[in-house]
Amino acid sequence: MTRTQSQALLLSLILIMAVTLAAAWDMPSREGVLSGAALALIGLSLWLERRWPLDSTAPPRAEIAGDIGSFVMIFGLLDGGLKWLTPFLLLAIMPETQAWQAPLWQQVVLVTLWIELAAWISHWAHHRFKPLWSLHAMHHSTEQLYTLNNFRFHPLNHVLNHLAMILPPLMFGINPDAILIYSALSLPILLTQHSNISFDFGRMNLFFNTNTLHRWHHSADPGEGMMNLGRALVLWDHLFGTYLNPVSVKSPAKIGLFQQSRSYPAASHFFAQLAWPFTARCCQRQA
Repeated sequence: MTRTQSQALLLSLILIMAVTLAAAWDMPSREGVLSGAALALIGLSLWLERRWPLDSTAPPRAEIAGDIGSFVMIFGLLDGGLKWLTPFLLLAIMPETQAWQAPLWQQVVLVTLWIELAAWISHWAHHRFKPLWSLHAMHHSTEQLYTLNNFRFHPLNHVLNHLAMILPPLMFGINPDAILIYSALSLPILLTQHSNISFDFGRMNLFFNTNTLHRWHHSADPGEGMMNLGRALVLWDHLFGTYLNPVSVKSPAKIGLFQQSRSYPAASHFFAQLAWPFTARCCQRQA
């Protein structure tokens, strides 16, 4: 895909998500509409992988089964449960929360900055501390990236990320609509972030954590795999010195776990990965 096509597609998808959210704004089921839009984005990404593949090799079937299992667990079950439980948790922590009176657009900016910062910190910590890495290693175990890898997360890893990103803004009285707007606009970036699509985003890589940048984060080389820790944006990667975008090489030499974590179960062993953090033998921290 050419640079112009890549940039136009991503910006168009973000615009479509904005229009979709605006059209569904007064609907009781607007979050359901966004879930449907997310499924459509996943389907589009899978189709684009067939049309413009970066790597023509098909993912192993045993890994695909685990990715589908993760998709059902994260997207189908856990996300809905967290949306339902978070307000109760907030009420238990802070029975009275005063709503922030700033204009909604300002709250969207603040939410974006916070969620991206919290995601960067959580991501950094999950790579640095052994108990957290035992959860996050599941996400890095695959050696071939494609769209559904986006959902290969240990459920506890997903819960910790959610709490770090979403709970503090709500505790400070941020309008939940601001979080919804951020979530809708960031979906096209996040749902194509692991895609096997031959995109060329050019200077947009300075702002968005695209699949071009995120591939470097999945590198088996420790010098590359600790980079590009942001969520949808790379703002904090620039500020904290973890931004990586080589101009001469398009992809890392190898995708997957660092050598220090080779004892971790293979991506084809989905249930073994889920159980790993609770076993006596636990994945070593990445160096």
